[in-house]
Amino acid sequence: MPFATSFYHDRRLMITRAWGHIRLADVRAYQQELGQRPGFDPTWAHVVDARDTVQFDVSHDEIRQLAATSVLAPSARRAMVATDLALFGLLRMYATLFELQVDGSAVGVFRTLDEAIEWVTP
Repeated sequence: MPFATSFYHDRRLMITRAWGHIRLADVRAYQQELGQRPGFDPTWAHVVDARDTVQFDVSHDEIRQLAATSVLAPSARRAMVATDLALFGLLRMYATLFELQVDGSAVGVFRTLDEAIEWVTP
């Protein structure tokens, strides 16, 4: 699975690193695995660090599907990091669709990990 998640209990923060070639099935399997982990708290802030993602092979329709599902609570702050321009655009599309579906939630998309962490943990 092209994901690894670290938990920072003192900050109520999860950081997931994503790498390689990612497909919808990978994201779905990751969501299921994360939700079943001991110590997982759906209200914690979550950062997805996709700077090492070589290819994100998910269609626009699949992005819409992902925006409609989450193992996190609607109130959980979310941030995503991408340096690749195309991936950054896909993540912005996800963020916009998610925000439209979950009233009051926000998703930030950033170019650096530090910016994302600062944004989700004010």
